[in-house]
Amino acid sequence: MIATLTGVAYHYAAYGYPGSLETYGGIGGLVALGYGLTFLIRDEYSAESLLEGRRTPGRLLIVWNLVFVALAVIGFLTKGSQAYSRGWLVLFYLLGSIGILFLNSAIVRGLEHLVAVGWVRARKLMLVATDADLAALEEETVASAPGFAVAARVVIGKDGLAPHEVEHVLEAAVANARLIGVEDVFISNSLSGHEFLERTVQAFRALPVAIHLSAGGFVGRFKHARVLRFGTATALSLTRTPLGPFEAMAKRGVDVIVSAVALILLIPLFALIALAIKCDSRGPVFFKQRRRGYNMAEFRIWKFRTMTTLEDGDTIKQAAEGDARITFIGSFLRRFSLDELPQLFNVLKGEMSLVGPRPHAVAHDRFFERRIAGYPRRLNVKPGITGWAQVNGFRGATDTDEAMQLRVEHDIFYIDNCSVGFDLYILLLTLVSPKASQNAR
Repeated sequence: MIATLTGVAYHYAAYGYPGSLETYGGIGGLVALGYGLTFLIRDEYSAESLLEGRRTPGRLLIVWNLVFVALAVIGFLTKGSQAYSRGWLVLFYLLGSIGILFLNSAIVRGLEHLVAVGWVRARKLMLVATDADLAALEEETVASAPGFAVAARVVIGKDGLAPHEVEHVLEAAVANARLIGVEDVFISNSLSGHEFLERTVQAFRALPVAIHLSAGGFVGRFKHARVLRFGTATALSLTRTPLGPFEAMAKRGVDVIVSAVALILLIPLFALIALAIKCDSRGPVFFKQRRRGYNMAEFRIWKFRTMTTLEDGDTIKQAAEGDARITFIGSFLRRFSLDELPQLFNVLKGEMSLVGPRPHAVAHDRFFERRIAGYPRRLNVKPGITGWAQVNGFRGATDTDEAMQLRVEHDIFYIDNCSVGFDLYILLLTLVSPKASQNAR
């Protein structure tokens, strides 16, 4: 529908007639087919997948872009792209990107409502746990799994049972699960050290159900924990690299294209700012300072000079409100974050990214990494000109542990959820959100 609507609107605006509805429908159908099959093959149209939030905005946008890249390649190879209006395709791509995000959100919200009112049946879940942790396990599953409903509970005593008692409990549980139509069996990890875990799993394998072993406690703290196989060895993977090979390549591609184009377009502005700085105070136009980047590799960050000092040692005093070291032009540049623009050179060189945790002076890194838990994790991705912390108002001076802690929490959230789609969202907020310029000085 978006393809047809954008096609008609574009051709009316550009040429005064609606164009070919068959063409719009055909292209839209191909895009919808490629987009839909990708998630269908991965079984991500199930109620459980939608309610669990597996289809994140970043993943949706990656699939959307891949479909358009495939379409462009096919059009180039078949020389069919000449028959379609490029202006319409760009409009379809942009509005379609927004449309898929709104559609997915609407489907999830609608499904949650249908489950809540009982129009969509939740999957029946059986909990198997000790008497000590059954209540906690039930609270976890019910709170975080809206597509499931606890249909039965099996309690196995923590002090152990005689073999015949274990068999009796399991036989009764299997019979009950078969009777009431249980679809998922959730076994507490507190039973993993007991001799009857193997018996429990084997007993429920006689049923056509999905069997899950709880990964609460230590393992439950890791969002991306999953089972991997390395040859014949099996391992529980707790974390993953922040960006996969394709994600890193896509992010770098965006960085290079945007920074190169921006630097060309900003040449006149750079010249005006350089002239203003030289007329306002003595000193160089640019200020360079050692910062830590990806995996603690040091680099020199580029900024327009806004102060009378050029500190880059073991002791660096942060700029504060009304700081006498800030020049007249420097105050203006800081207010509108224009002093950060030369960092586009760092992005083009690969030392920084457009989006990521803001880099701090090396002296400040050394100070806070001993005081703030998780602080070194900020360097697991390239630092950015803007970031999730900045668009949420956490920028400027970090003169207290509490201020830095809030910034670090937002930086780690970005690292755990980074994607090209998330980067584009942060860039948009940087331009339009009032919080992005909050505390700038």
